Amino acid sequence: MEDKHLYRETQWDVSAEESRAHHGLVAIGFAILVVMVIACCIWTFGGRGGAAWTFEADDSLPIMTVEVAGGNTVAAPGDYWYPRNEFVQLQLSGGSTPGEEIERVTYDVALKTLTVQLKDRGDVPTTMDIALTEWRLEPPSGVTVSDVEHIRITYQDGSTSEIAKADGLAE
Repeated sequence: MEDKHLYRETQWDVSAEESRAHHGLVAIGFAILVVMVIACCIWTFGGRGGAAWTFEADDSLPIMTVEVAGGNTVAAPGDYWYPRNEFVQLQLSGGSTPGEEIERVTYDVALKTLTVQLKDRGDVPTTMDIALTEWRLEPPSGVTVSDVEHIRITYQDGSTSEIAKADGLAE
């Protein structure tokens, strides 16, 4: 009889240990889930690298230039960026109607990359002429313009492209 009683106690002890192990695995799984949700929110809402950059269209900024064959400098004909002292100047090329508008600007510290998300306007017809729109992108406190090495544009159709840095600004 004592053997049966000992067996039941041993069985109960094993079950308690399995229960504690199960609770530990559940806690670890929950912690991993919480970390993944936080990472997803940061990725989705642009919290990478701190606060989002501010942006505004600024028609007073000069257009950008690039150097072409023969050493000549000409107006940059497309999407380009140029670092200024306290902001990054971004030039977007598109039809004059409706024009390109920015939805948000986020910064990835690890990649030293600004990502500019353009507004999705759906199937709005655009004009065939090309308009250059100059934007002023200002960093949040703690980030300097010199930290930026790349700019990536996410267009309305979901495609992305890294844009070139301009050689200078027209005077």
